[in-house]
Amino acid sequence: MDKLTKEQRRKNMQANKSSGTKPELLLAKILFAGGYRYRKNNKAVFGKPDLTFKKIKLAIFVDGEFWHGKDWEQRKHDHKTNKEFWSKKIERNIQRDKEVNQELSKQGWYILRFWSKDIEKNLLSCVSQIKSTIKDLKMDLKEKISLENFGDKQFKIKLVEPDNNHEAVLTHYLHNNKNGVSQFYKDNAIAFAKEILEQKYPDENISLKVVEEALRNGVFNNSHIAFPPDKNPKFKFIDLFAGIGGFRLALQNLGGKCVFTSEWDKYAKKTYKANFGETPFGDITKDSTKSYIPDGFDVLCAGFPCQAFSIAGKRGGFEDTRGTLFFEVAEIIKKKQPKAIFLENVKGLRNHDKGKTLSTILNVLREDLGYFVPEPEIINAKNFGVPQNRERIFIVGFHPNTGITDFSYPEPSDEKITFADVKEENVVPTKYYLSTQYLQTLENHKARHESKGNGFGYNIVADDEIANAVVCGGMGRERNLVYDDRIRDFTPTTKIKGEVNRQGIRKMTPREWARLQGFPENYIIPVADASAYKQFGNSVAVPAIQATAKEIIKKILG
Repeated sequence: MDKLTKEQRRKNMQANKSSGTKPELLLAKILFAGGYRYRKNNKAVFGKPDLTFKKIKLAIFVDGEFWHGKDWEQRKHDHKTNKEFWSKKIERNIQRDKEVNQELSKQGWYILRFWSKDIEKNLLSCVSQIKSTIKDLKMDLKEKISLENFGDKQFKIKLVEPDNNHEAVLTHYLHNNKNGVSQFYKDNAIAFAKEILEQKYPDENISLKVVEEALRNGVFNNSHIAFPPDKNPKFKFIDLFAGIGGFRLALQNLGGKCVFTSEWDKYAKKTYKANFGETPFGDITKDSTKSYIPDGFDVLCAGFPCQAFSIAGKRGGFEDTRGTLFFEVAEIIKKKQPKAIFLENVKGLRNHDKGKTLSTILNVLREDLGYFVPEPEIINAKNFGVPQNRERIFIVGFHPNTGITDFSYPEPSDEKITFADVKEENVVPTKYYLSTQYLQTLENHKARHESKGNGFGYNIVADDEIANAVVCGGMGRERNLVYDDRIRDFTPTTKIKGEVNRQGIRKMTPREWARLQGFPENYIIPVADASAYKQFGNSVAVPAIQATAKEIIKKILG
C-alpha cells in the first residue's frame, strides 16, 4: 500500500524527470552543433516527441529506464516501496508509448527511441544512427509512382510472366496493409518496391528503411481506383479464376474485402487491375502462387473451368480429381477451411460426362471435406435484373463448424428488363455494323442449318427482347445482333468486303455486353474489342452472383 504523502511522492517523481533530462539535452546539443535543426517537445505532434524534424517526419524520443519500464517483465518486482502505485504508473507509460508509436506511424512519421543510458554510454553511436536516418529520409521520394506505369519502358522489370508475381505481391500488400493480411505479402513487397525505387533513383542508395518509409508514405500511388474496397469490411473473401472481377464486384457490394485473387490471362489481369488497382496472382496450380493465400478469410469464390475426371472407383473422391483445376480449389479449401464456398460453372456441368463430373465434385465437398452442400441450383441471369438468358450452375457450401444445415437460393426478382434498357444511347461507330457480304454469309449459314432441321445461325435481338447468352466463342456475337437504324454515315472505317449494310444490323458493343452481365457504367474497359468480348463472355453475371452471395453472407454472419 502507498504510504507516502503527496509532497513526498511529488519530490520522487521530480527526481525522475520525463523530459529535459541530461541525456536528452546532450543529444540535442551534439545534433545542433552538427548543423541539424529540430523542434523540442513539439506539442503539435502527437505524443510530444523530445525532438522532431518536421519536414522529413522524424520523431525522436529519449526514454528514461525508470519511467518507461526498460526490461519491465524482469524488473517489475524490483520496487520495494509503493509497488502498486509505480507498477500502475509505469505500465500506463509503456502502453502509451505503444499507442504513440502506432498513431505516429499511421500519420507517416518515422520513430526512433533511445534509452537514456544508451545515450550516456554510446552517444556517438546514437548520433550516427540519427544522422543515417535523416539522410535516408531526406532522399527525394515524394514523387508518386503510379502503379499504372509498372511494366512500361520506365522500368526494366518484366511484370507479366507466368512465374512472376511481383506486381501482384506489391498491389496486394498496398491493399491490405491495414487489415492484418499484409504479413503474407510484406517481405516480397518490400523487395520488389526496392527494385522499383532503384530503377527510379539509380544514383541513390536505397535502403530497406527507405523502402518501408516510401510504402508507408504512399509513394506508390494507388488512389485512383474505380472500385475501392469497403474501409470497414464485414467479411473477407478470395477470388479464384477471377477473370475481370465479377465475383469481386458482387461481394464488395455486400461489404466484403478481397484479400487474394488469381487469374492467368494477361489481358484479363489488365482489366482487373484497371478497375480494382490490384494485379491478380498467376497460375493457381503452382505452389509458389498458393503460398500467398492468407489464412482466416471467410468465403472462397471460384468460377473454375469444367473438366472431366479419371474416376477409379464407383464414387469419385479427392484423389480422382488430381490434375484438374477443381483439385486445386479443393486443396485450398482443405488447407484454409473457409466458412463458406461459392462455385460457379456452366449449366452443362450437370450432365458433363454423364453426370460423373458433378457427382465427383459434390462427393469431394461433402464427404472428403465435410462441408454442408445443398443441391446445386441452375440460376438464370434474366431473373436478376439483366436482359440476358444466361443459365449457370451455382454450388454453395458451408464449413461444418458453422453449424449451417440449410440454405435457400435467392428468389427471382420481379424486375423486367429488355435490351432497350442497355442499348447505347448514341449512334455507335460504323465498325460495329456488318458488311453486306458478311451478312450474306450469315444468312447462307443459317439457311443450310435450317434445311437440316437445326436451329443454328445468327439471331437479331429486338429492343423489347432479351439477349441470348453472351459467350466468347462460336457464334457468341452473331447470336446477339441488333437493329439500329440511327446510322447516317455508311463510310467503312475498317477493311471490309462489300459495303456497310443499309438495314441497320450491327453487333452489340463491348459496353452493351458489360451491361448484359450487370457491370456498372463506370467499369473501365482498357482492352481492344476482341479481348473485351472474350472477357465479358467469360464473366459471371454480377447481379445473380450478388443475390446468391447475399444469402450466403446472411448465413455466416448470422
